[in-house]
Amino acid sequence: MTVIQPNRRFAAVAAILAVLLLTPAIGAAADAPAGQIAQVNDTVLLRQDLDREMKLVSLKLARQGRPVDAQLLKRYEGEIRDTLINRTLLLQQAQSAGIDVKDSAVAKALDEFKAAFNDETAYQKALTEMGFSEAMLKSQIEHGLTIKALIDKEVLQKVSVSDQQVRAYYDDNPNLFRKPEQVKASHILVQVPADAPEAKQAEALAAIQALKRRLDDGENFAALAQENSDCPSKTKGGDLGFFGREQMVPPFSEAAFALQPGQTSDVVQTRFGYHLIRVTERQAEQTMAFNEVKEAISARLQQEQEGKMIDAYLEKLKEHADIKRFPL
Repeated sequence: MTVIQPNRRFAAVAAILAVLLLTPAIGAAADAPAGQIAQVNDTVLLRQDLDREMKLVSLKLARQGRPVDAQLLKRYEGEIRDTLINRTLLLQQAQSAGIDVKDSAVAKALDEFKAAFNDETAYQKALTEMGFSEAMLKSQIEHGLTIKALIDKEVLQKVSVSDQQVRAYYDDNPNLFRKPEQVKASHILVQVPADAPEAKQAEALAAIQALKRRLDDGENFAALAQENSDCPSKTKGGDLGFFGREQMVPPFSEAAFALQPGQTSDVVQTRFGYHLIRVTERQAEQTMAFNEVKEAISARLQQEQEGKMIDAYLEKLKEHADIKRFPL
């Protein structure tokens, strides 16, 4: 489970727990206290396990720029409980198969986690905010590594993507591998806000028109950009590299794509100010060559197969498991 890092104190959480599948605390069914949410064979899942996991989910969503309030998050309780059930099944299977994680591997993962923090105080604060003690964290890491070893052995080692499958995917999905028409252009920007007073607008327009006259008189575009442009691209002589139509604001794209290599636009106004644009190269729409994308296709197909096989493996475990869900 990946968690938020509103600042650096969560960086290690993302690095470690994104890889390790977190598992809930385990207790014997006969001794389980009130507040149970499920039972998986002889393992009881408690409300506190669900609450802790929901907190991590909330942090993850906030990190992605999608903060949710407690009421909205409550809608996900059932799905999060099912995730806990799945992890518990995997841990039980791994333990039944005799999979053992070395203490040195757990210690290494914990050290990597702690290394992301500036000091011990920051590390302890992160644990508190996550609702973990260090002992709990070590247990979670151990469980996660154990599950990972099981998945690697029972599922991932059996995944195989052939060259024929990769080629077939490429041939069957040509639209996925088309590069739109692109131009390579440089520009000079005299920046002025769209809502600036008329006097400021006129001053900026006069400045860009003066630069246009200097270009028309044969001065070097890159040199003028370095000296006068208000865009960070000035350090590269105004070079913006290749871009497609949708990557720039419409007035800029319309002007750029109307030019041929070596041509310079008239003054172009956008919400950023006034521009002079020079196109240096054009690339027609094209289809990416198979060799350019075959590794990416293989990785995608591999990931898809892994997901399907993990789901199938979990369903098989469920067929032989005693799972009870209690009201939330």
